[in-house]
Amino acid sequence: MGLVDADGLPMGEAGAWTLDKHERLRKYVDSAHGARRKFARRTYIDLYCGAGRTRIRETGEVVDGSPLVAWQAGGLHGDQFTDFLLGDANADFLEAACARLTKLGANVRVFPGEAHETVDQVIRVLDPGGLHLALLDPYNLGDLPFAVIEKLARVKRMDLLIHVSAMDLKRDLHNYLRTDGPKQLDGFAPGWRDRVNTKQRAELIRSAIFAHWRSLIQGLGTSPNDKVEVVENSKSSDLYWLVFVARHDLAHKLWSAIANVTPQGRLFG
Repeated sequence: MGLVDADGLPMGEAGAWTLDKHERLRKYVDSAHGARRKFARRTYIDLYCGAGRTRIRETGEVVDGSPLVAWQAGGLHGDQFTDFLLGDANADFLEAACARLTKLGANVRVFPGEAHETVDQVIRVLDPGGLHLALLDPYNLGDLPFAVIEKLARVKRMDLLIHVSAMDLKRDLHNYLRTDGPKQLDGFAPGWRDRVNTKQRAELIRSAIFAHWRSLIQGLGTSPNDKVEVVENSKSSDLYWLVFVARHDLAHKLWSAIANVTPQGRLFG
């Protein structure tokens, strides 16, 4: 049996670095309250939502997961998200996150399954006249096929906060470079083999793959912000690169103002 919180519902477990990710989400949702106020329908989308509560591995502290972080930050100024659309491959976690948000008064719809399976369902229920924020926070690159980003980014007034697993790219790069190796990287950054010189140093290959991925996003008519935040583990190794994507200048201005919430340096910007 997995971890259970005091409310009797399951919870996840993560390293202390998850607090950095949540703080950036919290600050962006808070800073964008003025923009949300202009729209009747305001949607928060979380396709890797987890259980809604998480135990920090290093300290044992139990904290809110991303859906509850978004709820708390969204309600600070009277312009709460009107809709929470949650997805997760773990049905027990998804049910727990839904129960916790519903108890708080949120309007929640759930989409069980992996993101590439649920993204079309989510898009179909979006209000075309609304304002939308999607958080994409998978464990690894294989769980984030570019098609998920492509479909969400084509929605009008869609901002995305994407966590890219830098550790996955570092740990398994040697396998990805093999022509007979795993194909997850092909799904994450289609066409990378034709654009990246694989004869250079590993860190240059990783940077080139990431740059290619960013260029693919730009080709969708939206823009990844130049300020890419680095989330590190206790050994100062990159775990995630946090990428903000939006069409509108105001959204980029808000992200630039709040992105660097910890002493950790930026990858770009």
